[in-house]
Amino acid sequence: MYGERDDLEPDRPALFGIPPDALADERPDTRPEEARRMGLSRHTEEGAVLQFASSLDGAKPGHKMMAWILLVTFAAPALYTLILLL
Repeated sequence: MYGERDDLEPDRPALFGIPPDALADERPDTRPEEARRMGLSRHTEEGAVLQFASSLDGAKPGHKMMAWILLVTFAAPALYTLILLL
């Protein structure tokens, strides 16, 4: 059946469309344990955002600006919905 593979380890999540050896190029200490357990890597949308955000350095002004842009980008829809509900 499509999406089922015999070569996946049973204790790892099945990442659809991503071959299991694609995660081998990442060092195990680059992802938090929770992200690793959920199967998030730079090859998934949420994992890519998580890895990008965790690579920002607070001492650099450009990184601080990007962190604020990310905060506004992800918080604006929630705030807009909250305002509409009130």
